[in-house]
Amino acid sequence: MTLLIALSMAIAGFVLGFIAIYTMRRGFTRVKPTNPEMSKDTEETPCPWCGNQKYSTKNPSFTCPKCGAVHHQSCWGEYGGCTTWECSLAPAGEDAKEVG
Repeated sequence: MTLLIALSMAIAGFVLGFIAIYTMRRGFTRVKPTNPEMSKDTEETPCPWCGNQKYSTKNPSFTCPKCGAVHHQSCWGEYGGCTTWECSLAPAGEDAKEVG
């Protein structure tokens, strides 16, 4: 009987420890850092929404905080988020707009 109690306490301790470590770890990795190898010169990177490479003070570039894709600020607002499909900041389902 004591062996069963000791075994159940060990399993409960393992599970609680795993949950605590998992929760702490997720808190540190909520936002994916931008890729340091990305080109610092955004003039070379076309906007994935409109395909235009020209960024200006009226329509500046905006870098997605999750995946690092560079968009025009107005394109980000028009699409409703990141235009990269895999990105968690991309609008889902009916909120997404078609290229047109």
